[in-house]
Amino acid sequence: MHRLGSLLESLSEDILLLVCFQLDVTDVLSLRRVNRAFARATRSKIIWLTMICKAGSETGEIFPAYLKPPGLLDAAAAEAVVTRVSCLARKWRAKDLCPVNVWRLYLCHSINWMRLVSGSWLFVASSDNHVSKISCWDLSLVFQGYTEPLAEAFLPGQVRTARLEVQASGIIIALGLDLDSPSVHIITLRQHLGSHHFMELCRFEGSSHVLMLQGNLLGCAVRDDAIVPHLIDWVEDATYDLPSGLDLPYRRGAPHLIVGWHPFIVVIRQSALELYAHPSSDGGAVYIETVNTPPIWEVAVLANQPCAPLRLLVISSTGVELFTLEHDPVFAHPSVFAYTLLATSPGQMASDAPFYHLHAGGTGRRAGWVAVGDGPCVGTTYPHLVTMAIPSQPSDTQPPLIRWTNDLPQDPALWAYPILDFDDALGLTVIGNCFGELAIYDHVGSDPTKCCGLAPDFTEQATCSPLATLLPLDPIPLDLRLVPSRRFGLNTPDETTISHFSQDDLALDRTIWHTDWIFGNYGQWNEWQHNQGDFAWLMDHAYGFPVRIVPQAFAADIASSDIAVLLRAGNRYLVHTIDSTGPHPVGSFPLGPLPAGLQPGRTHAIEQQPCLRPPVFTARGIGGMSRGSEAGGRT
Repeated sequence: MHRLGSLLESLSEDILLLVCFQLDVTDVLSLRRVNRAFARATRSKIIWLTMICKAGSETGEIFPAYLKPPGLLDAAAAEAVVTRVSCLARKWRAKDLCPVNVWRLYLCHSINWMRLVSGSWLFVASSDNHVSKISCWDLSLVFQGYTEPLAEAFLPGQVRTARLEVQASGIIIALGLDLDSPSVHIITLRQHLGSHHFMELCRFEGSSHVLMLQGNLLGCAVRDDAIVPHLIDWVEDATYDLPSGLDLPYRRGAPHLIVGWHPFIVVIRQSALELYAHPSSDGGAVYIETVNTPPIWEVAVLANQPCAPLRLLVISSTGVELFTLEHDPVFAHPSVFAYTLLATSPGQMASDAPFYHLHAGGTGRRAGWVAVGDGPCVGTTYPHLVTMAIPSQPSDTQPPLIRWTNDLPQDPALWAYPILDFDDALGLTVIGNCFGELAIYDHVGSDPTKCCGLAPDFTEQATCSPLATLLPLDPIPLDLRLVPSRRFGLNTPDETTISHFSQDDLALDRTIWHTDWIFGNYGQWNEWQHNQGDFAWLMDHAYGFPVRIVPQAFAADIASSDIAVLLRAGNRYLVHTIDSTGPHPVGSFPLGPLPAGLQPGRTHAIEQQPCLRPPVFTARGIGGMSRGSEAGGRT
């Protein structure tokens, strides 16, 4: 044995490297323990770079899309990412993604938006009725137990929507702020005077509901409290309207997303993809065509590349589907459309939409969502998480689903309107909720700290333009309506709660419609404040009206005992019937004279506004049921 060891010690490093090139990650790490010669050879950068270059999709190894050019990685970083990616691939093949490690952060405010960035940063927008802020954590510090944010700044309004993109100039974030004073703020994170700070690059008053950020283009759905999809070139300060076309019910609500797919702008709606020519300096966005699709309830874009097909992951009434839009090789228009069923919705559920909160990883190869009624919590309604590998080619066989849940008492409650993001290459999932509970889950187990910094540090960019300003480090008091509460035994609202109700001076039939919200026997006065799960929130998230919802009058249907509420929703009126179930259509008509004979129980006489996102009712129902059961112990 001694002579064999001496022989191995005498082998040249080139021969040892050739041996290592024929082995997989586990064998190389085992070989490292043979002797000092192999220990030195297996730490050679060329071994790990070779593994990165030759990794094939058939093994399940998926490297981060944000990875630096391999030549810029040092040997330790190259080994760490190969080891972690290889271990994650084995766990996917074993269908076991139960978290190995978890880091928990507890915020004082409800989490409105969240993003993992480049395996190194976690951005979170959070707020309550008094303050709103944006925070960033350095993950390498969090993994070592340091929970203080790397940077933090306060905002003049609550974040309703946001989009983030890593650009050549740095990390760019578009924040769509609250409905009382809508605006979009373009901010970035920079190193300044030895520390990290958020800086505002520009802002656009009146626009809100951000649905796209790609390069210079910002896509918004609301302007001046009306649903008007439009594009903003935030660098050139130019605005382009998207032609409205036909006034159809499904087009009156805000689109699901707006996507730049060169040379087109694609507006993703409930049952169609609308294509527009990319706006230019000498003209706006020109309508090209509409591609009809099966119903789209939720959608996520998969690793959108300029010259590649547009791949959309969709939750529909059938389950989870993959929609693909390709350029027609003969005609100029991209009319080749196909869809593949990836996961069938369980049929035994009472809910019509058991899948919700769809999210896709940055590589476009893995995705996940929240589900109820089928999984480790059989027999209960408590939600769990589902992940799936997305096939690169169409197949008749559905990929296997991997289910897991965060079931420890100190984990963020999945029923509390969660927000999710995950790094599908490194095996990290982040969950936050309306209680400010936040946790980072590691599905692999190897030290994730070694894989931080695989992307360039975009906060080290040159200084911003002279117009860039530091965001405030002190709280900005918000003038928001407080969440109304019911005192025990009382059902009467404070007048300030309803002071904005019934301000349109409508010519109503006073024998049917009433505006006395205090003494008129109307019990849902506290459900129109745009808080999570209330009726105004429902009009926004389920029906596509992300504008200020203002009740104007209410009436009772004697035949059904239902209550109908007449609402102002931006530039339209809605009639919402309050009952115990959903989703169901609501009456809809434009501003102007009221339809003749408008009354409860006969709203079918006016045009119906369909529910665009039925899974919202599932999330709302789970939140309501679980909140009650949580008080007496989780079931």
